[in-house]
Amino acid sequence: MRRALPILLLAGIVLGACAGTGTQSEQRTIIVTGAGTTRVSPDIALVSLGVQTQGSNVGAAVQENNRRARAVADALLGQGIAAEDMQTVNFYVSSQPLLDPMGLPSGETTYTVDNTIMFTLREPSKLGEILQRALRVGSNSVQSVSFSVADPSVPMDEARQMAIADGQRQAAQLAAAAGASLGRVISIGEGGNVTPITYGAPAYGKGGGGGVPVESGTLEYQAQITLTYLLK
Repeated sequence: MRRALPILLLAGIVLGACAGTGTQSEQRTIIVTGAGTTRVSPDIALVSLGVQTQGSNVGAAVQENNRRARAVADALLGQGIAAEDMQTVNFYVSSQPLLDPMGLPSGETTYTVDNTIMFTLREPSKLGEILQRALRVGSNSVQSVSFSVADPSVPMDEARQMAIADGQRQAAQLAAAAGASLGRVISIGEGGNVTPITYGAPAYGKGGGGGVPVESGTLEYQAQITLTYLLK
């Protein structure tokens, strides 16, 4: 039994060495990340308009708000905006008890009614004119204006193609520097920020003379593609 232990240990070392000397050749790879950027002009505008009314009688305040909101919707329809591109996204009624000069409840209440209409404008060049019209007929706040494209897949696809080409260029350059050539791609993945970046500040405001000045700017779509190549 005392002689068996050294023999078993020696056998284990030999077997381990045999397992560590496989005949399969190690694959050499290179990993690169390409970047692509596309800038496009927006072709739609997303707008939220507010209608707010106040009064001591809640029914009268709601009725006046309904009238003004209907006038805004009719004005949008009259400007060529389709009914399916308009949506009421908020309707809210709140109350505020009034105080007398001594800071005590006066027994009177003011009611505030808010209605928010969101619409998609498919002709951004008409935005200033439409805002001015809506503010004139009943809206008293422009809550948000943003710009986008109806089909973001088009600029994103172009940015991805640019990112892939950039990755291929990097890989070929690095492979040549290492005295090798590129083989096939064995993995590909997308990362990074694909949210469009807006350049140019939209302007919006309240009523006055002439159309509301608006600048739609440009949208930037970015893509990052990571490629893994075999080296030959």
